[in-house]
Amino acid sequence: MKSIKLSRKTLSFISALLISSLCGTQYAFSVYSTSVAERLGFSSVQINTIGSSANYGLFFFGPFFGYIVDTYPSRIIPMLASITIFTGYFCLAMTYQGYFPNSFLLCVFYLLLTGIASCAAHLSSMGTISTNIKSYRGIAFGASMALFGLTAFIFSQINSLFFRGDTYHFLLFTAITTGVFIFIGSIFLVRVPQEESHEEIISPSEENSSTSSASLNNEERTPLLSRHEESDVRGRELFQNIDAMILGLTLLLIGGVGLMYMNNVGAIVKSLYLSTSTHPLLIDEEYFSSSLPSDHDLNKIQEYQNFHVTLLSLFSCSGRISVGLMSDLSKNMYNVRRLWFLLAASLYILIGQILAGFMIKDLNHLWISSTFIGFGYGHLFGISPTITNEWFGKIQFVLNWYFISFGGQLFNLFFGYNFDKHKNDCSGLSCYNTAFYVSTIGSMISLCVVSTLLFKRRNQI
Repeated sequence: MKSIKLSRKTLSFISALLISSLCGTQYAFSVYSTSVAERLGFSSVQINTIGSSANYGLFFFGPFFGYIVDTYPSRIIPMLASITIFTGYFCLAMTYQGYFPNSFLLCVFYLLLTGIASCAAHLSSMGTISTNIKSYRGIAFGASMALFGLTAFIFSQINSLFFRGDTYHFLLFTAITTGVFIFIGSIFLVRVPQEESHEEIISPSEENSSTSSASLNNEERTPLLSRHEESDVRGRELFQNIDAMILGLTLLLIGGVGLMYMNNVGAIVKSLYLSTSTHPLLIDEEYFSSSLPSDHDLNKIQEYQNFHVTLLSLFSCSGRISVGLMSDLSKNMYNVRRLWFLLAASLYILIGQILAGFMIKDLNHLWISSTFIGFGYGHLFGISPTITNEWFGKIQFVLNWYFISFGGQLFNLFFGYNFDKHKNDCSGLSCYNTAFYVSTIGSMISLCVVSTLLFKRRNQI
């Protein structure tokens, strides 16, 4: 009987990891964004709006699905999510190929569906982990979040290896893969009832000898298992809490700036490539012209785009993992507050913005900016949930977190507006550096905001 229960929980955990690895496809948007814009004739503002809709689907519906998953746990939610995410990517592929009407608003809706589905499936997997895994819950959550962050890396590598320049079949592959495997994972996503949850995947004897070291592996370990009395701020109280509002502003600024770069790195790569191309006519025409770049140029651009999406994904993942370990060590051993790591995230992204917007003028050095921004973005979303949990409690943590983390898309839209304004009379850096003036100012403000929080809470956690 014990072995059966253990097998059920192990299989469920593996299924949760499988689902998590398929829920971050919105961060691979830059892999195909320029191709979609060229084929369908979308402006930069329009393609940024389409990309942002996936992120809004992921974040805006978080409170709703967080409540549903906590209150009515069921495998039906990820099953429906699998159908929804398949529908979104399939419809986008059909639109790209000309089988469905070429509509900007419909494309926004398709990507919104993928974001909603990703949100529902990911929260379902996290809820299952929370119920089934008691020992080493932090490690389990860390593995899930890391795989979520690696989704863009996985799909960008698949695109590079098997779908060079073939956006239609790549979108079909994404639709089928995410839909089928999330559905399969949901079949085995079983929550073991509380009365059965005495045996863990790792034995109690191992737990007793390893609790100390395991607690350092993920930032969620400390707040989840803390024995100290915790805060309970929720609902209207959250919106009346000054610290919550300042923290939300910080995430809006840092996250928005980072997301602007991540969603537009494809456009940046293409602009820099064409400005240094051996074909000078390319830089004198409208940017999104499908007739001028050769197949060789398009393939090279796709390779560079995949490389930078991969780089952003890998460093975002490493940032999420490392900040948990470092913040736990620093807090437990040296009493260093976690807010310092939020300040570091802001600094990393500021450096990346300055490099990309004003100093890097060719593709040979753009990787430096992608590294800083990816690592800073990972730091941000690795440490912020822990801060939210510790400051405002875990009773309604999911709702609190999504309310605080929602926002940041305005930088995306401004980048698109600025790019459209200059695309006919610019090349390379000059096509987009005005947007980086604004984002750099946003990053500087975020540094001031985090510093204010550090001073305000100097005698608190």
